[in-house]
Amino acid sequence: MSLLSVRDLSVSFRGPGGWVPVTDRVSFDVEAGTTVGLVGESGSGKTVTALSAMGLTRAQGARVTGQVLFDGEDLATLSQRELSTRRGATISMIFQQAIRTLDPAFTVGEQIAESVRRHERVSRKEAWRRAVEMLDRVHIPRAAERAAEYPHTFSGGMCQRAMIAMALACSPKLVFADEPTTALDVTVQARILDLLREIQRDTGIAVVFISHDLGVIAELAQHVVVMYAGQVVERAGVEELFLRPRHPYTAGLLNAIPAVGRGRRLISIPGNVPAPGAMPPGCRFHPRCPHGVTGRCDTGPVDLVEDVRCVRSGEVPLLGIPTPAGARS
Repeated sequence: MSLLSVRDLSVSFRGPGGWVPVTDRVSFDVEAGTTVGLVGESGSGKTVTALSAMGLTRAQGARVTGQVLFDGEDLATLSQRELSTRRGATISMIFQQAIRTLDPAFTVGEQIAESVRRHERVSRKEAWRRAVEMLDRVHIPRAAERAAEYPHTFSGGMCQRAMIAMALACSPKLVFADEPTTALDVTVQARILDLLREIQRDTGIAVVFISHDLGVIAELAQHVVVMYAGQVVERAGVEELFLRPRHPYTAGLLNAIPAVGRGRRLISIPGNVPAPGAMPPGCRFHPRCPHGVTGRCDTGPVDLVEDVRCVRSGEVPLLGIPTPAGARS
């Protein structure tokens, strides 16, 4: 049985004209100890999917349907109070741009210690010791001293490490990592990715890594879920996806990966992701698709069949690229 099994997760938010669907029947599985990459352009529904899986969009008034089976329990049926006992303890989230997430009014150590005390019956002294231990574990220099400092004294990379420490403080089984390297320079990004690999190797946690960057996903994930306009358009193992993409959108993302020595120019995807509530008829990608056929791709809804959502799957050759070094099958 999968540690996490998301089934037909649909999310809508109330707009001026009524309910606006943002994600549509999203389904994927995460096995214990593995990393699943959730990829797509901004506006594809990746973050909403993660927040909804943890029950966080319900507090914002969203209408959520479907199942989120975590460790045999359907999180979608739990109350907000019940969910609050799970979040941070058995399932956690690393938010992007940690400097905006950490509370500037409290020290970094206090915020991690509070997370520990919220879920475990320990003293303040023990919670503080655990906070320092976690900061040391994510390689914050002079962890005991830095724990007493406020977030504004930390660099962007150190804030991200502190956020990772907070997310892992109670030893969860699963972590959603929502673009944790956004706004970091390349060197710091590499260190954060190395840190996540190290922690996963040492603890055996499962990770859902959300990103628009397939190059990053190739380094971390064993399985990939590609999202577009609120729908899953392809699911595959990382090596299979890079070598033999089956959806034109996946091929477009692969063609946009910069790499030394590829011998050809990057090819961008024309147009933009449609806004929620303004989806085109038929395949949602067909207005941007180089292989779209009028009268076939722009008519009825396209279902996910054998892990790909394309009526022309297998008919047209899609260019794959060698899996980047460091990718794992």
